[in-house]
Amino acid sequence: MSATDAATPEEQRALSRDELELADQSRQPTLGHLSDRGLSDLVSRLRDRRNRARDISDRQGREARGKADPAGISPAGGNEGTRSKADYLTAALDRAMAERDRRQSAPDVDSQPSQVELAQKAMELKQDGQTPNPMMEEGAPLHPMDPDASSGKKGMAATERNTAPSGALDHAGDLPARERSRTRY
Repeated sequence: MSATDAATPEEQRALSRDELELADQSRQPTLGHLSDRGLSDLVSRLRDRRNRARDISDRQGREARGKADPAGISPAGGNEGTRSKADYLTAALDRAMAERDRRQSAPDVDSQPSQVELAQKAMELKQDGQTPNPMMEEGAPLHPMDPDASSGKKGMAATERNTAPSGALDHAGDLPARERSRTRY
């Protein structure tokens, strides 16, 4: 484990030995070496411990505020310790859940064909001729000098305007059209 993966001293103080072991299992590289069943067990145990710590923290908070009767002889003075325990267990549970989600979303290596299989399939398709080339026409390629080919788009010279841009019929009609289009206020 690297220094960033180790449990902090605060986390070591907040968690019991069993809980600290579960939190350490939720860190890489240990987490990556767990089997799928082991990962599910870890998630289940972390969730149980987190829920228990959260419930105790909530109860202690109610006792400290005077909203609930004390579970023991005297009411709890606060819930900071159990709240931090619940937070550390939540972080460990989040790491384990992220690993489980990563494994579920990762493609199965066995279900994907290898490059050799893909190359063989491509060769078979090529030899069978099952994929016709869209540039082939009855066995011969299209060619720009083909007499049956369409000439395509006509040049701009063929579409030149015979009228003025204003819509007038000739240059003399341009002036009245401009006069009509001018706004008068």
